Amino acid sequence: MTEAVRLLAALVRIPSVSGEEAAVRDAVLAWLAAHGVEARAVGRNVLVILEGAPGADPGKGLLLCSHYDTVPVGPGWTRDPFDGAVEDGKVFGRGSNDAKASIAAMMCVLAGVDRRRLEGRLVAALVCDEETGGEGLEALAPSLPALSAAVVGEPTELDACPGQRGLLRAYVHETGRACHASRPWEGVNALEAAARDVLAIGRLSMPEEHPLLGRATLVPTMIAGGTKPNVLPGAATITLDGRSTPAYDNDRLVAMLASACEGRIEVKSKRFQPIVTPETAEVVRIARAASPAGRVRGFGGVSDLFHVRGIPGVVMGPGTSGASHAPDEWVATAQVEAAVVAYGRIVTGLLGAPVKEVP
Repeated sequence: MTEAVRLLAALVRIPSVSGEEAAVRDAVLAWLAAHGVEARAVGRNVLVILEGAPGADPGKGLLLCSHYDTVPVGPGWTRDPFDGAVEDGKVFGRGSNDAKASIAAMMCVLAGVDRRRLEGRLVAALVCDEETGGEGLEALAPSLPALSAAVVGEPTELDACPGQRGLLRAYVHETGRACHASRPWEGVNALEAAARDVLAIGRLSMPEEHPLLGRATLVPTMIAGGTKPNVLPGAATITLDGRSTPAYDNDRLVAMLASACEGRIEVKSKRFQPIVTPETAEVVRIARAASPAGRVRGFGGVSDLFHVRGIPGVVMGPGTSGASHAPDEWVATAQVEAAVVAYGRIVTGLLGAPVKEVP
């Protein structure tokens, strides 16, 4: 068993639901210290800054970032979610795939890099609160030193993903008039209004397809309304999930929603705009070459790439999105080991320093 797999199994054994990451943070700090990597705690995050060798370009820097917080366990598990078992070529447990596998691989790269040959600074932000937002990379980013590229670890099967769609969270509030259900003509049924608006949203057309991110989407995901079986509902709310692209950004999705619906629109969040790094960027070219499959595609979710959107970056990490947040979460050991190699090649390609295997 390689050190990266042993490390991952140990990290999985430490529960770290968002907001409760102090124990895993301390374990990360201890492992790095034992392997000669100077790191410090910043809140519930771990920050490593390895400055370049003498004569290195002060404006050149690579950020490695991933998160060790997880979602709660949830129902459906058939095994101990925190045993970190290594069986049949897989590491099992909550957080194994999303995203402690990326954390373990990045830690091994930090321990194995030849710092004397770094042509720029190597920065690692191993963070909390990615799943919920709060005190993770969003809080760290303003104080990071100069950087020229970023790699954000999320399960992409080690495909290089230089972009992600944005995220819109919105509601449509329907106002009716309640009355006794036996006399519906005396009221206005808010659920019928919601049904009309759901159908109207379904007719919205967003045909333009982005070459990397595909099509934008805007879909109703929840409807709430009604109080009792014999009362005509006087209010209802539709919850919507929007995934935006450069052609259909969040503001445009909101405008389309307002034009299609009769109900009142409430925007909960629209700050996560789509992010695209040009495929000609150095970090994308090097990440593609480092990827075992050599694939470049868009990332399907939202990641911490948004918080460092001012620099060229890719989302890239071991694992598959299908195992994220799922019962009996797992990641292939071969992916974990390949991630150490891939991240090492990116460090070498961008900063010139070789990375050796950690025994």
